[in-house]
Amino acid sequence: MAMDGSAKESGKPRLLNAKDLFFLAMGSTIGAGIITNTGIAIGVAGSGVILAYLLAFAVTFIYNLPNLFFASIHPIASPQYVATSWMNKKLGGYWLYTQVFAALAQAYMGAAFGQYLSSIVPISPAVAACLVLTLFYISNLFDMKTAAVIQNVTTAVLLLTIASFIVLGLPHCNLASMFSKESFFYKGWGGIFNACAMVLFGVGGCTLLTQFGPQMENPQKNMPKVTIIVFICAFLAFGLVAFVGSGVAPISEVEGKPMTFQAKLIYPGNGYLIFVIGGALLAITTTINSNYARYWATVIRGVDEGWLPRIFSKRNKYGVPFVLHTLFFIMAVIPNLFGMNIGALVSLAAAITLIPTLIPLWGFVLMPKHCPDDWKQAAKISKIFATTTSRVLLCLIATIVLGIFVVLNILNFSKVTLTFFIIYFVATGIICFGFGDKIIANGQKRLQEENL
Repeated sequence: MAMDGSAKESGKPRLLNAKDLFFLAMGSTIGAGIITNTGIAIGVAGSGVILAYLLAFAVTFIYNLPNLFFASIHPIASPQYVATSWMNKKLGGYWLYTQVFAALAQAYMGAAFGQYLSSIVPISPAVAACLVLTLFYISNLFDMKTAAVIQNVTTAVLLLTIASFIVLGLPHCNLASMFSKESFFYKGWGGIFNACAMVLFGVGGCTLLTQFGPQMENPQKNMPKVTIIVFICAFLAFGLVAFVGSGVAPISEVEGKPMTFQAKLIYPGNGYLIFVIGGALLAITTTINSNYARYWATVIRGVDEGWLPRIFSKRNKYGVPFVLHTLFFIMAVIPNLFGMNIGALVSLAAAITLIPTLIPLWGFVLMPKHCPDDWKQAAKISKIFATTTSRVLLCLIATIVLGIFVVLNILNFSKVTLTFFIIYFVATGIICFGFGDKIIANGQKRLQEENL
């Protein structure tokens, strides 16, 4: 598949329609976080956790607007890398190196799957983790439409399971108590803001579709439309599950507990296994499935341009960069195989990818200069943001809104995480800004050779 003009044609894959996009993004958004992080957020915000999720989705929607406008107007591979490169080519490489580390989150997803499966089936958590990571690694070697078929079915079952948790759980809730000041403002507004910071990056799957413009039908229409629908539906899922989870028992009993604890109180008999299988396990698998494609789609343009060795840009007949895809698979499997501290690795990965999230959205300011034809065709957006000042203002608002919660997260870094964070940024800075000219020149030479 030709991801854009920078790579050779390698076939014409089937494009994703609006239904595929919805299930892809919903499956990515509703992951392990809804099961594990929600209980932690309840311990901070009480039954006001629904406000924390509302705030988290609002913040995510606002900071994603420049990226969404960019990708829907100019639907290309790795739009955030391109947007960053427009500002500075070396900065684009800097951003790419931070995003590669995001794939370590897949190791956590595998471990979470293994822990939940081993609680109901006699299997080693590590074996279960490696099996599920391998299964979706293989399925994602084919075109995205194949992976989407799996995603559509599993996400539909996941949503039905979540609906059953909400419907069966509401009668168990003491609504009068839940809306009392003591419960709804369990630790005041500060608790709600802290809970928002905890769950903010767990709802980031709603922004997934900006990465897949070349793989979707009519991206100018489907990308913004489906993204808005996903934001609404995902908030209802997260918010109502959290609200019910905070009300089925006193806050002191449910705070910090995974939602499977509340499921035992809600479902009759062993019915809670429905939630473990159809909720927890499928939430994790749908995220694993969508993550594989997201990881390589996020960086492939920069890989084509030379920021990683040539071998990583090689594609199979379905257009999947299978070597890069395999690298991300190895990053997920190795920690599970060797019993490494997955939590620490994921914390480091999250730290490294955190601040660079603020960079690409500023590429929206430069759109009229770099893609004037696409900008003119986007009549509504180009009219609203016709002036540089208006585009800068949007990006500034997005940066401030996200930056507040980035700072809150950084303040919670451990000393080890903060130390590694600083070392990594200094090292990659030296590589990109010290040797960037040579890397860029070699990348341009490589592209010319491949396009002959």
